[in-house]
Amino acid sequence: MIARVLLSLPIDHPFDFAIGDDLKEATAVGKRVIVRFHGREKAGIVQSLAERSNHPGELEPVLRVEPDPSFTPDLLAICLDTAAHYLSPAGPFVNRLLPRSASARKERYLQVAGNLDKIATNIESRAVRAPRQAEVLRFLLARHAPCTETDLRERLHTPNSVINRLVDLGLIEEAQARSTFTQTTSPEGVRAMEAKMPGKDHALLFSRSRMGEYLKAIEETLASGESVLLLAPEILIARGIFANLQPSISVPVALYHSGVAKGEKGRVWNDVLHSRSRVVVGTRSALFLPFSELGLVIIDEEQDRSYKQDEMIPHYHARDMVARRTDTQAIFGSAAPSIETFYRAQQGTMQLIRQPAQQIKTSVRVIDTKKEKGALTESLLAGIVETLAVGKRVLIGVNARGYFQTVLCKQCGRPLRCPRCGANLTYDVQSAQLVCRVCGSPQPRLACPNCGSRSLRFVGIGSERVEEEMREHFPSIAIARIDRTSLSSKGALALAEHAIEGAAQIIVGTPLAAKGPVIPDLGLAAAIGADAILARPDFRAAERTYQYLTNLFSRLDEGGRALVQTSYPDHYAITAAINANYDLLYAREIADREAMFYPPFSHLARIVLPHMRSADRLLRMLKGYDVQIIGPAPHPRQRGRDVILVKGATGEIVRGACARIGEEFPSKGRQTVEIDIDPEQI
Repeated sequence: MIARVLLSLPIDHPFDFAIGDDLKEATAVGKRVIVRFHGREKAGIVQSLAERSNHPGELEPVLRVEPDPSFTPDLLAICLDTAAHYLSPAGPFVNRLLPRSASARKERYLQVAGNLDKIATNIESRAVRAPRQAEVLRFLLARHAPCTETDLRERLHTPNSVINRLVDLGLIEEAQARSTFTQTTSPEGVRAMEAKMPGKDHALLFSRSRMGEYLKAIEETLASGESVLLLAPEILIARGIFANLQPSISVPVALYHSGVAKGEKGRVWNDVLHSRSRVVVGTRSALFLPFSELGLVIIDEEQDRSYKQDEMIPHYHARDMVARRTDTQAIFGSAAPSIETFYRAQQGTMQLIRQPAQQIKTSVRVIDTKKEKGALTESLLAGIVETLAVGKRVLIGVNARGYFQTVLCKQCGRPLRCPRCGANLTYDVQSAQLVCRVCGSPQPRLACPNCGSRSLRFVGIGSERVEEEMREHFPSIAIARIDRTSLSSKGALALAEHAIEGAAQIIVGTPLAAKGPVIPDLGLAAAIGADAILARPDFRAAERTYQYLTNLFSRLDEGGRALVQTSYPDHYAITAAINANYDLLYAREIADREAMFYPPFSHLARIVLPHMRSADRLLRMLKGYDVQIIGPAPHPRQRGRDVILVKGATGEIVRGACARIGEEFPSKGRQTVEIDIDPEQI
């Protein structure tokens, strides 16, 4: 017997290996095995079993079979279909997805035990003789949800001995799941859910307050004996949803994302595989967990571009993969849906559950930056002072991280780009270096990599610079910055959550911080740099601007104020966001997209290929397909490479043309051709 094994190689076929008699019983489809390939041991996934091989020579043997985690045959088939749909080799994909062996230790979720009087008395009595214990009790008492033991240690720098002592004393306890979630849905919304979501339908839940509807659907799914997956676009949002759900439903909830420790990921995978975990909250990779009876998938903030895998192949979109499934009920939730999803709901291919229009609870003021200059206008600074004076908090949304958004060369007029990956360089004020935020490469000289000139121009304002200026204006105020740079260190996620919960009076954040539920005591949300989103060379620019502002405003509770700094106060995207008028945005966007043959009226593919390869040859080859070609154009970030956009009426037509491109232009080393089906940015 032989095993056909998928190795982590950019090759679109498995390799045959002989199975010895001692491993026949252990070897199965979906198992991870260790084999010898070109003289080195490599891990791979068994795609199939066969009696004989077409390989002309003697086969290398399977050396050993790894214990669980493993794929189920059904899940492996889904993964292979995903790779094929996005024209990608399956080997790197499946080997990357499957976590390593499970951890024996399960994460604990802790909360205070006993009544308020008992806890308050113990905090007071321990404040002097056991201050660390008092600090833990005070912290847990102030939380609305249980806290993981890991987060507790990271936030308070508390040793295990302190936590274990409080558990032994009965002052804190491990949280148990219980059904206590507060229903936030209007009666009309509940009736709409009951009427419109029978069977395995897909639905767009168009609402600012969605957790009540989610909970109802989760409990109904669990009652039917099926499992639930709730997807969030970012780790920070996933952790917040998880903290709310954990004490609120009738079964334990698991958390799965790239930031979870490897051993813990393996444990969650095995718990799902053996039906010990029936509710999982996670980011896009959680879509590939081995559920046996998955009855409901919830995609929260369905419009978010983070659901698209841009960094590695296959470039799948989690939302679109869920939309393709007909065997599972799906809820796509958003307060500002993507144009494509809302169009599908309007066309009847999914149900539309739209909450009755709510009266705007926040006041929004527009600051015209053509009249009032400066990145931090006088009106904005005055608004911050007024907000802090009444004991409220401030969120400042900035379009980009870093100190400046872009560094330009005065000599050659080009943005400074990373020689390694082609991304625009930014200036890091702490190291006084030009750095790449994509690949992490620092530049040895403060000079243009293209022409060597040291005459540079720094353009725009990033989150780091806003944070620095806030500290200059408000030196005695607690300030936190939330962006991908600040969240990259160990323990940073817990600190960011602590800041959002109330530790910071001013939060400076990129669009990452604009996502999520209401922030406690937030009195002012201000948008800086929204014009940069609006000005992007992307047909979704207006939609992204509306969604960014809507998300930012949604962080405010009733009575909060919003400020928008813009040079385009009359643009329909900004006007629509200020007035919470999605229909205005949709009407303008859908007309433009139909006229220009953009999604949802077409399907797209983005082809990146080396400039030395003949674009003319490619264009001649594609004349046999019913597609439109835009380009070639120089790649905006990668020197020596061209970009071609392919448009077609159906996904099948576009994939057929792109498959032909892959055949005609095989990738070799640096001459790689990149194909992105249904790209989120062009």
